[in-house]
Amino acid sequence: MNSSAARFDPTRHPDGTFNYEVSPFGEQPRVSLAAIAAAVYAILFAIHLIQGIRYKTLYMAAAIAGAFFEAVGYFCRIVSINDPFNIPMYSAQYSFIVVSPVLVAATQYVMLEKVMHHSYPEASPVKHTLITKTFVISDVIAFFVQVAGSSILLSDRTKTDLGLRIMMAGLVVQVISFAVYLGIAVIFYKRAKILAQGGKAALVDRQAWRTIFMTLMASGMMVFLRSVFRIIEFSYGFRGFIATNEVYMYVFDFGLMMLALVAFNVNHPGAFLRASHEFDAELK
Repeated sequence: MNSSAARFDPTRHPDGTFNYEVSPFGEQPRVSLAAIAAAVYAILFAIHLIQGIRYKTLYMAAAIAGAFFEAVGYFCRIVSINDPFNIPMYSAQYSFIVVSPVLVAATQYVMLEKVMHHSYPEASPVKHTLITKTFVISDVIAFFVQVAGSSILLSDRTKTDLGLRIMMAGLVVQVISFAVYLGIAVIFYKRAKILAQGGKAALVDRQAWRTIFMTLMASGMMVFLRSVFRIIEFSYGFRGFIATNEVYMYVFDFGLMMLALVAFNVNHPGAFLRASHEFDAELK
């Protein structure tokens, strides 16, 4: 009897396969989905890197890093699925996937300031040169709060609720910050349209700045909705039905962040800014 009890392993089924229900995953995740996600983000990283080199857009570095860490996160997820009770590996994949979007958001803050500067800076409801500093600082705060929460959540199972609350706090900071950012962007766009309709010329071609602005807003909404999803997920708990059903993650995290990055592949800001620099050169 003692021998049988000693041989009992709750992490495995009688047939020797892993018992994913008692693992951090809470269900049996699919390697195929993680592999597809890792491949997609690796491709997006490569494309963004090539475009960044081509257009010399150092300001896109955070988004490029975001794509890279997303790919790393899903690669770690593949490894973690094959060894579900390896807590450090699970922690790595979870942290990379949850926190990487903060880097993409940072790039979007920088981009709004640049769009304003190269079109109608006077249309901004706040001093446009403060946008990057203000929102990137809030982004950094949200980043480290989420990292701290993730570390607590995954390193000590007795503090799961505390870790979740801290991560939610970081996400709430990010969502509020992003909502204010989107509000400023909308006000700017409305004022810029009035200036354009009044005959005032933008510093660059009208279609160019409007295209990049719409791309920025589309990408921004993807990041915003993804953050809202994560708050809803965390509100149900680490073992809630959303957290233990990976389909939600692939639709509302992987899918939305993929679209946020693809938007800038299709309409890369480098083409817009290069045009603006050429215009500035003509003015001189």
